[in-house]
Amino acid sequence: MRECNKFRKQKMNIGFVGAGKMGLPIAFNIVRKLGRPITVVDPHLPKIPDELDIDPAMFNFSSSLHDLADCDVVILCLPDSNVVSTVVEGRGNLDGLSEILHAESTIIDCSSCIATETIRLAELLGKRGIAFHDAPVSGGLVRAWKGELTVMVGGLDTLNPLMNIIEAFAAKVVSLEKVGDGHVMKTANNYLLAANIISFAEALRFAREAGISFEKFDEVVNSSSGGSYVSLNKIETVARDDDSVSFTTGLIAKDVRNFIESCAGIGLDMPMSAHVAELWDETIRKVGPNVDSLKIYRTLGS
Repeated sequence: MRECNKFRKQKMNIGFVGAGKMGLPIAFNIVRKLGRPITVVDPHLPKIPDELDIDPAMFNFSSSLHDLADCDVVILCLPDSNVVSTVVEGRGNLDGLSEILHAESTIIDCSSCIATETIRLAELLGKRGIAFHDAPVSGGLVRAWKGELTVMVGGLDTLNPLMNIIEAFAAKVVSLEKVGDGHVMKTANNYLLAANIISFAEALRFAREAGISFEKFDEVVNSSSGGSYVSLNKIETVARDDDSVSFTTGLIAKDVRNFIESCAGIGLDMPMSAHVAELWDETIRKVGPNVDSLKIYRTLGS
């Protein structure tokens, strides 16, 4: 796909769909680092927190996708492929971005989606002259607000004119060969996280019940072969019994389902994934879908 000269212009119009827990800090950093206004579409019409040092007038919040009609670039940060498909293709009498955006515009999808659906949407939009790239993110809420996420971009070479937008919320950008590859890697990464949280919680629960302190567990595991991102970054949260929410049980269960569906789509049967999914579904039945995924620690072993 050719690079459009319009992306080099000073007054490129930027839109955003999905200002949730991850979306809002991504949109915030685009405005903060580029110094440009942004149109943000979200049915809940969120507000920028008062403690953030930024002019709220830089954010035009709307509930209508039609307010993105003049945008050259639209970033999506939505729950799953079904929502992304609805936003792109529309539903019933509601137009989607495929009908609203002008030719030579670009959609950058930061959602966690199934790669085959991403490829399908890219092909559909390509026929209308609209570019579609997957650029899912990883790193958690703290790094999201700092603008220090890892971004996995499918087909980065054709997205080079827009790198300043991605770099506004990224500390690391991983270039992957083709559209869809970003969502393949995000799916693999989040499945690893889902399985790792379970094994971490089980090991910690075992050690605690056997009389080992949080401090000694931390000291041994995080200087040994069993250490991981979860053990390094989450043990204090469990020790404090912190009720703050970073990555919900509902979202992590969705990511496991994405992994299972994606594996089936290419003829793979991964035996452990079904049990991982079962454990997350059981956790949701016990504590609900909107609590932090670390609450699985409370539910295991009883």
